[in-house]
Amino acid sequence: MAARARGADRADLRRRGGGRQPRARASLSLDQIIEAAIATLDAVGAEKVTLRGLAAQLDSGVASLYWYASGKDELMAIVADELLGRALDDADELIDAGEATPSMFADYPGIDLGEATSEDTAEALADIRRLVLCLFVQMIEHRWLAGQLIKAGPDEPNSLTYWERVGQALQRTELDLTTQFHASLAVVNYASGMGAEVSQGAIDRDAMDDADAEFAEQIDRWSSFDEQEFPFVHSVLGEFAKFDAKSEFIVGLHLVLSGIERLTWS
Repeated sequence: MAARARGADRADLRRRGGGRQPRARASLSLDQIIEAAIATLDAVGAEKVTLRGLAAQLDSGVASLYWYASGKDELMAIVADELLGRALDDADELIDAGEATPSMFADYPGIDLGEATSEDTAEALADIRRLVLCLFVQMIEHRWLAGQLIKAGPDEPNSLTYWERVGQALQRTELDLTTQFHASLAVVNYASGMGAEVSQGAIDRDAMDDADAEFAEQIDRWSSFDEQEFPFVHSVLGEFAKFDAKSEFIVGLHLVLSGIERLTWS
């Protein structure tokens, strides 16, 4: 895939750079390491992954991993950037196929645009929505990813490309440069921040013996609070019956995009 090729190119540049030189040539390809790392991270989570354990799983020495990364943090950055690249590739495939959204979100309505919204802005917001949802699909499949992206440096190749793609879409709107900048950060930070929140919630639910029962108990506790003191809380308790991670994420995304849309009217 294109995303893996970009990762391999980056690793090659690091090896030829001015940093620490490895003692021996790697016996594993970067693709092998990335795929094994993804599988291990999905199975046990980021906290329990070690380079030594990953090397043993690959039946190789840890030096093969150090050929590509200086340590666990750098390897995690490479793997997260690979998945971000896959999200970019998925968005491109949807564009080529004339599809507005990943199949996982096909049943959800699009953004409810106002009459004052230009065609250029409508297309730009649709492009941003597609990009963010493709990334969220990766976050659902790899629950550790969102938290890692929050830690990612701004110069990771696909991280920078993702921000660039969001920014280029905003350049097609009526927003001025300063508002484009702040809007791009709002979109990117929502994607990773809300993605991390939803991912951690899923991890927490998996750790519970009976997640539905514990959640029902939480609703009961909120219901027991004084309604005069917490009128809003009481008013929305019924909404939790419609609550799921995908709905929570996409509704919030639409609120962000609708706010950007309305700024283009002024």
